[in-house]
Amino acid sequence: MHWLAWLAIADGCLAVCAQFSRKITYYRRLLRFGVCALFASTVTLLALPALWAIGKRASGNWLAGRAFYYSTLVMLGISVEIEGEELLDKACPCVLVGNHQTMFDLIMLGRVFPKQTVILAKRAVSHYPFVGWFMRLSDDIFISRGNKQSSSDMFKKASEELKSKNVSVWFFPEGTRGRFDDGPDLLPFKAGAFLLAYHAKVPIVPVVAMDFHNLYNKRKFWSVPGTFKIKVMEPISMEGVKEEDLKDLMNQTRDRMLVELKRISPPRIAID
Repeated sequence: MHWLAWLAIADGCLAVCAQFSRKITYYRRLLRFGVCALFASTVTLLALPALWAIGKRASGNWLAGRAFYYSTLVMLGISVEIEGEELLDKACPCVLVGNHQTMFDLIMLGRVFPKQTVILAKRAVSHYPFVGWFMRLSDDIFISRGNKQSSSDMFKKASEELKSKNVSVWFFPEGTRGRFDDGPDLLPFKAGAFLLAYHAKVPIVPVVAMDFHNLYNKRKFWSVPGTFKIKVMEPISMEGVKEEDLKDLMNQTRDRMLVELKRISPPRIAID
């Protein structure tokens, strides 16, 4: 327990110094963010044997997310409000798609992530220490693409695993974090989530998280408590959709999500 004492001392010292520097406040909150992540990982690893025993391995991600969210609620003062949460239970199993902004998206994910939902990642990630081990224990899906294998074939194979496990899958279709100086926006979407939903014949459920600018800005060393809003949109059925329709469906989904993103995001404050 000595490391907990050292963390408490470090947090106390930073709290005193933070009175004189916004940058120190920022790093103190990052330290607390890391402590919350460590706590959530420990709780989940201890619980995973029980989840295995009852056949709910995929709920490891849900447990980790909720443990992380409620610890950050206490340690960072960031709460999450969800509009349309009932749609998550209505649509599952499904493919969930959300916008990606910062590492603080983990707080949003921790609150909204449904039970029996997994993450899809590259096969190489499964061999990473700690992260890969945790993902394998939580029954996440790993994909690998051969030289002659098309994206469609790759996601068709992944869809078979999704159906056999009867789980939902979470995607960030932008592929990377989107940072925009002029206001909330979205990067172009990649097709993977839509190919997976098409082959698995499960709905797409868009999940829109508001612009994070007022609560967290890495470049400005800005991090403050507050309320974060999320909108769960109506599921998009894949019934009757053809593969050649996917590009248009993907772009239409992005356009609809962008409208909601701008609707639920507050005006940006000036950060000097």
